[in-house]
Amino acid sequence: MKVRDFLRRELTSLERSTTVSQAIKLLENSGLSSLPVVDEEGKVVGVLSERDLIRALLPGYMDMLHSASFLPSLDQLARRLREIGDQPTERYMTKEVVAVTPDDSDLHVADLMLRKGLKQIPVVDAQGRLIGVVRRIDLLSRL
Repeated sequence: MKVRDFLRRELTSLERSTTVSQAIKLLENSGLSSLPVVDEEGKVVGVLSERDLIRALLPGYMDMLHSASFLPSLDQLARRLREIGDQPTERYMTKEVVAVTPDDSDLHVADLMLRKGLKQIPVVDAQGRLIGVVRRIDLLSRL
């Protein structure tokens, strides 16, 4: 089966200049765990995930902590979120984008998701422009 048969033509995306606060609202409204970041031509230049945002709130902590008991208080997290809320998405996005095309196979997508630990993958055309996303559940429901 090809990606074109089960991709989600979800075109919710972020621009590089979208603020962190705006990105959080868009993530919540979309129901997705990450959103592609596109340039002026619609080409995918990054992905901003919930994980990226948590890392932004807790710089360095996630790599060295083994337990949530060492996390700072919620007040500290809220203060940090206010500090970075107006900063651009580009600052925190993952720049190494893993994407697929409509002609890729379901097996290729499953392999990428497993090897890279991804919940979803942007689908791009030959020019790298966003045309949709594939979520794990999209793949599973088609199998």
